[in-house]
Amino acid sequence: MEIVYNGVRENVPDTTAVSDLLDKANEKDIGLIVEVNNRFIFPGDYGKTFLSEGDRVEFINPDFGG
Repeated sequence: MEIVYNGVRENVPDTTAVSDLLDKANEKDIGLIVEVNNRFIFPGDYGKTFLSEGDRVEFINPDFGG
């Protein structure tokens, strides 16, 4: 199926969860914000949030500091 991941169209398997994309991207930032279709996804739900055709997924790495 096709999704839009960080602004880029990408084909992923039909059973792809947010956690699968995190693994594929080797994303380890503990402050990461994940949105699917502009909806915040809680870290505990990454493995339970399965993607559908046309979903828009954004990984946002906020800059913290002062």
